[in-house]
Amino acid sequence: MNREPLRVLNLEADPEEHDRVRRHAAAAGLDLVFERVADRLEFETAVRRGGIDLILADHAIPGFDGMIALESALLRLPGVPYIMVSDSIGEDRAAAGLRAGARDFVHKDRLESLPAAILEAVQEPGGGGPGEAEDRFREMAETIPDVFWAGDPGTGQVLYVSPAYETIWGRPPDTLFAPGGRWPEAVLTEDRPALAAAAARLRAGSPSQVEYRILRPDGAVRWILDRGFPVPGRPGAAPRVVGVAADVTERRRLETEPVQAQKVELVGKLATGIAHDFNNLLTIISGYVSMLLEKDTVSPAAAEALKRVYSASNQATGLVRQLQMFSRRRAPRPEVVDLNLEVEMIAVLLRRLLGESVAVEFEPAAGAPRVSVDLVMLEQVLINLAVNARDAMRGGGRLMVSVFGPADGHAGIAVRDTGGGIPADILPRIFEPFFTTKAEGRGTGLGLATARDLVQRHDGRIEVETAVGVGSVFRVFLPVTTAEPSTVPAPRIRSGGRQGRGTVLLVEDELNVREFAGAVLQQEGYALLQAKSAEDALEVWRWHGARIDLLLTDVVLPGELSGLDLAAALQEMKPDLKVILTSGYSRESIDPAAAARAAFVLSKPYTPRALAQAVAGVLA
Repeated sequence: MNREPLRVLNLEADPEEHDRVRRHAAAAGLDLVFERVADRLEFETAVRRGGIDLILADHAIPGFDGMIALESALLRLPGVPYIMVSDSIGEDRAAAGLRAGARDFVHKDRLESLPAAILEAVQEPGGGGPGEAEDRFREMAETIPDVFWAGDPGTGQVLYVSPAYETIWGRPPDTLFAPGGRWPEAVLTEDRPALAAAAARLRAGSPSQVEYRILRPDGAVRWILDRGFPVPGRPGAAPRVVGVAADVTERRRLETEPVQAQKVELVGKLATGIAHDFNNLLTIISGYVSMLLEKDTVSPAAAEALKRVYSASNQATGLVRQLQMFSRRRAPRPEVVDLNLEVEMIAVLLRRLLGESVAVEFEPAAGAPRVSVDLVMLEQVLINLAVNARDAMRGGGRLMVSVFGPADGHAGIAVRDTGGGIPADILPRIFEPFFTTKAEGRGTGLGLATARDLVQRHDGRIEVETAVGVGSVFRVFLPVTTAEPSTVPAPRIRSGGRQGRGTVLLVEDELNVREFAGAVLQQEGYALLQAKSAEDALEVWRWHGARIDLLLTDVVLPGELSGLDLAAALQEMKPDLKVILTSGYSRESIDPAAAARAAFVLSKPYTPRALAQAVAGVLA
């Protein structure tokens, strides 16, 4: 006796997808007769008519919610197995369908599993009942990387949590089931009100969605997207809530990167706008203070006050340089270096920088790793990390700078301190531009932001590990290379005294800066000629060009000619003329080809000693 064919209703808007489903279903070896319905009207008509043995339903039909289709099928055809077949719903929607009574879920990318799902659905009695749905839900929950959970809305007690909890939270699920165990225990304090509000919505019978941060035992902070759903209570049964919690840390990072980029752009505009004028002012302040401090006639009290002014001007100079370093987006100028040797030299600098209260120790790596790195940027990164560490060790402490690797294609530097550690509530924000916990006037909030930015420009990364009351360690990872180390020597200038010989043409439009620089040069013994623009300088040159040995000019000058144009014009007439450029902007803003005419580029603000050494070194 021949068996009657199974009548299959396929809710599918796309005819080609319907054919794919039908071809794969045929592998079940059953006699199947398909009917395709493409919208809500056709589906409702078919289920009211009846005569259906199996429903295969896509839950992404335009204008027709898949859960409504499932509810309609369960109401009118409660004994007919219902299998979700879709590629447009997430795990939470699929899980919700299984909880509501669907027999199975098959992803369209894995239609080879459809025959087995059909056989299981039609051969087992009660295939569409809500109890074999609970089994399928548990099977699904134990294999999907998101956390499935169930709880008591009244007490907040967790009744079930899937194995993924341990992967994301870093804690065994048993901790939730212990007496007093509650979900919010790992949630950061400032995010708990939002979680409490979501729980209140669930208690009131409404779905909820909330994002919050958790702190893992290893100190890592993760962002969680948690969706909760109330379960309609059955007579005599306690109310329940269920949900899905997903780790969305990477998504949050990708979302915040454009915001950080906008901040960087704003900082760049700010730095560009103020750096030139601000550095001119700082040149005057620090320059004249330095000159006064060298005089024997200054009283001790006045000298102490001048030292404080000089210190404040240095701090202001550092702030401008931080702004410029953070905002300018130049590519690194890498050199292949032995990381042990370079970091050891930087550690010597750190000992002088941090003072006697901080013991700086250095530990090389056994493998002598080589990396391709911009040494100026590397030094800036380690200085920023070290200064932050010093500020965390308020009574002094120990700073360990160590090189590690190579391993997994990376080597790097670890900067470990014995400070107070970083509290969990601020840990996610430490790399944000302008975020600082230091007292007003003691921090810009750019140190760590700049460090991470510079490392990322080298295709590297920074990781942090911290424990409150113990200390922190920042690890900088850089790609290793097998290339030979660079051997190009760094340029050096010799120190001059007060025996300067030669004539300097000083071109500077800012009167106070021009007077300061002129006073330094005359004090050093040089003959001096001055101009406030390129046009004025050309007139001076007309009368005195034969005896001018050095052009010292600002890059930005009023009028049609810049300092670079002036240098080019004068060197056309006198090829052996030496040139020093000064600029309140970053060096990277100067055209490299044009700057090649100069023997030296002196960044503002500059000290009397720096100016004297630059001039002496170029003329020597």
